Amino acid sequence: MRVRSGGSSSTARAQQQSGECWGIDPSGSFFVLASGLGNSAAIASRQVCENIVKSLLPHRAQIENMAADTRPDSRQMLMSSLCGAMIRSERTLVEMAEHSPQLKGMATTCDLLFLANGTVYVGHVGNNRLYLLRGDTGRQLTIDHTVYEYLKSQGKDDEQIAHASYKNKLIRALGMTGGAEIDTLQLDLRKGDRLVLASPGVWSCFLNATHLAQLYREMDPQRAADFLVDYANERGSEADASVICIEISDPGVRSSALETDSRIMALEQICFFRDLSYQEMLQVMPITFERVVPAGTEIIREGDVGEELFILVEGSCEVTNSGVTIARLDAGASFGELSLVDSQPRSATVRALEVSRMLVIRAADFEKLTLSGALAVKLLWNVTHELCERLRKSSETIRVQGLKLLKHNIS
Repeated sequence: MRVRSGGSSSTARAQQQSGECWGIDPSGSFFVLASGLGNSAAIASRQVCENIVKSLLPHRAQIENMAADTRPDSRQMLMSSLCGAMIRSERTLVEMAEHSPQLKGMATTCDLLFLANGTVYVGHVGNNRLYLLRGDTGRQLTIDHTVYEYLKSQGKDDEQIAHASYKNKLIRALGMTGGAEIDTLQLDLRKGDRLVLASPGVWSCFLNATHLAQLYREMDPQRAADFLVDYANERGSEADASVICIEISDPGVRSSALETDSRIMALEQICFFRDLSYQEMLQVMPITFERVVPAGTEIIREGDVGEELFILVEGSCEVTNSGVTIARLDAGASFGELSLVDSQPRSATVRALEVSRMLVIRAADFEKLTLSGALAVKLLWNVTHELCERLRKSSETIRVQGLKLLKHNIS
């Protein structure tokens, strides 16, 4: 995988020292941006960046091997490595504040990117933003951890929260509570894609992601980074301004055959993942993995305890119950949804009729997504809605069968 990158920053007019810190790994693997908060902003952001670099660089080869390994446990270990580096850096902040009362309340936002095998893996906490620019269009990939976004996730509309004085207040940052929740996301990249990681002092000057793409144009990454910081300053940005720009010269060979957008299209057909935003779907990507099975393979067996959801992407399968064929499944079909929320025995056997490729989600990984955060609320609501719908249909079936039986007995 070959990338070009550049970074730039400027200090707020009212400050002598920037509260932001960023770093670019010369090999093009790791990128980090931290925006400190409060009086100790500069110390917090610098400590986090330095600790993350010290934590990850000695283990670069192992992490790259995890990215090349298609097994789901390797993917989870990779994400755990990124989050672990961020969590350890947060512990350092907490320990420093405990020994130095003047550092009490020290905190920082943080975004950590790791690129390998045509894919970017992201750890995100706070309100820095990561954008994907593809051609003339752009898309914001991360969700701000602010009161505004939280209220939106709870169903409040813009009019209800537009005038709230606290709407831009952060609700997550490293050091804020000593146990920050870190969003993880994953995205497959194409040749020519550009990633822009920007602090609020920069992104607040964009109208939207497409406006950013128009500003970026065809500049090389370093020139683009310098231009975007200057653009923010010219438009009166009163905050520190930092940006990292990354251009994908050659994505290399991905460890997966299905690109992110194809995975998202497949997941959108599953009841549990309906109505999720693109950013939320990217948070689901780390728990999805591919499996290719030969013709004749039993994917699930009647009576076995279910622990995985399957989405058939290529090929076809047959469904049997007690040896009798009851259905044929083609590309786009899914089976095993309820295994994500219970551990009941499978009600049928599914066998591949030909070589088949499928997306798989394990119940244990899905459960982790439902533990906390706005995404968890949406997933649990979808699960509840689907279970209620199935219960309603079952009740109607029982009612109809009961009426038929009553009518038969009367006659």
